[in-house]
Amino acid sequence: MKRTILIFFGLFYCSINLIFGQIEIVLRKSFIDSFKRRVTIETNYLIAKAHASPNSPSKDGDLHFSGTAAAIGLPIVAEIMNAKRENDAVGIVHDKEGTSDSVKLQGVWRIWCEHAGSDTRQEQGGTFPPITGTNPDHIFEIHPVTNINNVNLLRSLKPITGFTYKKAEDAFFRYSNARCRIIPDGDRIIIETNGVGFNYVEFWIELIDNDQLEVEDGRFVFCKVLDKSKEIISQKMRMVFPKDSPAEQKVKNLQAGDRMHVVGMPRLNFSLLSFRVEHSTENPDMLEWNLPVEMIIVAAFRR
Repeated sequence: MKRTILIFFGLFYCSINLIFGQIEIVLRKSFIDSFKRRVTIETNYLIAKAHASPNSPSKDGDLHFSGTAAAIGLPIVAEIMNAKRENDAVGIVHDKEGTSDSVKLQGVWRIWCEHAGSDTRQEQGGTFPPITGTNPDHIFEIHPVTNINNVNLLRSLKPITGFTYKKAEDAFFRYSNARCRIIPDGDRIIIETNGVGFNYVEFWIELIDNDQLEVEDGRFVFCKVLDKSKEIISQKMRMVFPKDSPAEQKVKNLQAGDRMHVVGMPRLNFSLLSFRVEHSTENPDMLEWNLPVEMIIVAAFRR
């Protein structure tokens, strides 16, 4: 009976996804190829608007600041985690806000359709309305920020005390049922999908094997996903660890079968996206499979 109910709600959720909130993302293929094995992005960032102060811990503790970067060509929102204690970084943001002086910004790149808003087409290099607030319609984030004008923020990548995280079983259900259509278009790739929220999810990971992929700015690790009760809710998903973050320092010493208690956020998996395009002539159906997702691990709990 329980299985029947889950299947029913899964089909219902998918049908709602197909009807409402269709978002079209147009990306340069060269951009996808450049970042499919990169954890972070470094860019010159013009800050349009910033929060006057960081969010309270109950609202996630982040400092949001919107802006643009010529190399990215999309509206952007950058977020500093646990920003209350990062006075130097917050000071830089407010000093440069609304000026023509860019900051050197590094952080985890993230494409996710939570705040696409009324602008249902986000085309890289396209024309967008002027940014006047901290949360413009956007699908591109630099979140979490790891460095701003040489102020290192890796220590901010830790659990948010006082915040209630999203439940793993709810979040991963939505991720796994997010519909997607991939359309190769010359030197561009078009992704049609739907809005999904559920940032900052608490869950456990179990390493599948010892084959961790270490890259210049972090590492990628394939894991099972478990909820708080240690029930498996995903058999395999790629986890993304920023280099030298507390979570990355911990996971690099783990072996297959080891478990880790983490906080993560979803982003579009460029490697899987690229793979589907490259192999679509062999199997066209893979262009209609559900959204390719990976999880950015932003924090690790001690236990």
